[in-house]
Amino acid sequence: MIHVVIGLISFAAIFSGALIGLFVRRRLPGHHLSTETQSVVTVSVAVIGTLSALVLGLMISAANSSFSKRSDEVRELSLQVIRVERNLRRYGPEADAARARLRAWATIKLQQLSPEKGRPPPSPQTGIETLESLQDALLVLTPKDERQKYLQTLCLTLSSTLIYERWSLEQQTEHSIPGPFLVLLIFWLAIVFASFGLFAPANATTIVALFLCTLAVSGGIYLIEELDNPLSGLIQIPFDSMRRALVEITR
Repeated sequence: MIHVVIGLISFAAIFSGALIGLFVRRRLPGHHLSTETQSVVTVSVAVIGTLSALVLGLMISAANSSFSKRSDEVRELSLQVIRVERNLRRYGPEADAARARLRAWATIKLQQLSPEKGRPPPSPQTGIETLESLQDALLVLTPKDERQKYLQTLCLTLSSTLIYERWSLEQQTEHSIPGPFLVLLIFWLAIVFASFGLFAPANATTIVALFLCTLAVSGGIYLIEELDNPLSGLIQIPFDSMRRALVEITR
């Protein structure tokens, strides 16, 4: 919802700038709208437009990096789940309790990442307790030979990696785009559109064109914000790898 609010605020601020430009145009003396004045304003606004384009590029780069990083973390988490399960299966029937807890945690994690509609996702505390119970089940195993001892050590190491990956993914909740950056960008765009309205004829075609351009720009800002927080909203990271991992370990 916060992304929709940001998009609406962007639209209101930028379009208001255009309307203010149209309003001011009617009340300015004629010599304030001369060709020389228009040239100065156009050059000044071109600088702001260039800065706005650079900031938009940085925002897209930061949001895309955040999206890619979280996608990689989900895939890595899925891979580690399969590795732990395969090695527990090699250990033997003594590891069935640990395998059951691993399946329980994978189910909880998938529900947290991709909750079902109308059902609240499991709490983070439930997930970490289930994961820690997996480690407890691994610690109580009593290896009978060097092979089982190696598999137990390997599974403990992989479970520690699971905990690390889990915390790393859950810590990625803050936006990678600073708020002041976004506020400044909207302010710059409002100035640019105000200059458009200042020298544009006040007719329906102009207003519709400014409206559509504002809608496109604010829609872009909204999509960037969605990309920056891909665990919910319109743009989400793919969770197919975790689903396939859950299918694999429940065979």
